[in-house]
Amino acid sequence: MKRAAAVILALGACVLFDSCAGKKGTGCLTGAFLENRPTVASIEQFEADYGKRPAVVLVFLDWGKYPDETVIRDVYGSGSVLMITWEPWVASQKAAIDYGALLGGKDNAYIREFALRLKAIGKPVLLRFAHEMNGDWYPWSASKIGKETYMEMFRHVRKVFDEAGVSNVRWVFSINAENVPRENDYGRCYPGDRFVDYIGLDGYNWGPTQPWSRWRSFKDLFSGVYGEVVKRYQKPVMISEFGTTSTGGDKAHWIDEALTEVKSMPAVRALVFFNVDKETDWKVASGSEAGRALKNSLADSYFKDSWAED
Repeated sequence: MKRAAAVILALGACVLFDSCAGKKGTGCLTGAFLENRPTVASIEQFEADYGKRPAVVLVFLDWGKYPDETVIRDVYGSGSVLMITWEPWVASQKAAIDYGALLGGKDNAYIREFALRLKAIGKPVLLRFAHEMNGDWYPWSASKIGKETYMEMFRHVRKVFDEAGVSNVRWVFSINAENVPRENDYGRCYPGDRFVDYIGLDGYNWGPTQPWSRWRSFKDLFSGVYGEVVKRYQKPVMISEFGTTSTGGDKAHWIDEALTEVKSMPAVRALVFFNVDKETDWKVASGSEAGRALKNSLADSYFKDSWAED
């Protein structure tokens, strides 16, 4: 979740991909980041609050850790799928790992074990490895480690999964909706079509909560980069993180416009709300005007509550 355009994909995932952006889409999966350790109760609460079960449940894991078995059980037992944001750092210290050593094979045993644990789930898992590399806030940023190192790191991890015979993982190349700084172009970091299944877009409306930010609509955040990635990659797209503050504007109106806009973006297969207060009030309070707007928008059959692929 970073700078003016860091969308938190937690609200939805659009279901059937149409490579022609001018055509009407056929649906979008609802998704959300609920808490660090999502449970059956938090998944059911989202459905009770907003009228739709999250088909995609987002979690974050830093390097050296594995997905929690209880979380796996609760998410898949609820009929949802996991989207794991796998961050190559020590999150508690905001410290980089040794990326050169990773490329040299030092972490292969850990990566393989991680891969085998996802394989054992036996159902689709979305994996966002080293996301938002086109921002300047993470140690794996291409502006810090170089685009070549980033690409080789992504490919290396994917190859270890492939060698372990993992076929149920869907790889998400997840970018910030804006390049920060401008020359830190996500296009120079793309590891290649055979390594990527989905393009993820992250972006947030920070409003005037930061010295560098202003109120921005969902369309302003995403329409430009959406058009670019559809044309450039011809891959299905996910809004992998997004949210809005209530400071400086009408949160309910923003949400209503956002979900209306998604229906004009046929390549978008998932829309994931970051539904937790963190830097600002990202969470959509149930029963509030914004909560009612979200519930009303999600009532549209366009937004799906169960995983599907072409």
